[in-house]
Amino acid sequence: MAFRAWETLPGNRRTVRFAAALGMTLAAAAVCTPAYAALTQTDVLVAERVIRFVEKFGSGVMRVGIVVAPDSAQSVQEGNELKALLGKQLRTGDNVLQAILVRPDQLAEADVGLFFLTEGLGAAAAKVAGVSKGRKITCITFDLTQVKNGACTIGIQSRPKIEVFVNRKAATDSGTVFSSVFRLMITEY
Repeated sequence: MAFRAWETLPGNRRTVRFAAALGMTLAAAAVCTPAYAALTQTDVLVAERVIRFVEKFGSGVMRVGIVVAPDSAQSVQEGNELKALLGKQLRTGDNVLQAILVRPDQLAEADVGLFFLTEGLGAAAAKVAGVSKGRKITCITFDLTQVKNGACTIGIQSRPKIEVFVNRKAATDSGTVFSSVFRLMITEY
């Protein structure tokens, strides 16, 4: 006779079934949940506050190029979310930000004063770094890996707490200068 653990204790079969059902539910949730968190209004407000501390921005209308890789669903989704959250225009200090979507092949000709990198750009992020350096355009992203790698100047994290990261070399290359008060609030790479 074979030994069956679930037959030795009453109610153990229900426990095994519950554990199996719970495991399948968690696995399904992991598959169906995106690997990144959706952008929120808080993310945009933190970015707006950070932009106020960049000294090279004058006043008036500034176009923000949201860099999107058309072949990356994650990049396209984040770009559309960011554009919707920014609305037609967002006032920040003396500037009014107007968002446009920009593909990596349009970077060199894009009429923008600020780049906003989306997640999922892959190798295209290096192209943004080159254009940012050559045209002296500041770059902001929520993808901290791009800041660590030097592809973008400023990285913002709003969950679980608000943190701002700056790549010192990328800031120097793009001509990005921050107010002295802001330097006390950031983490530099």
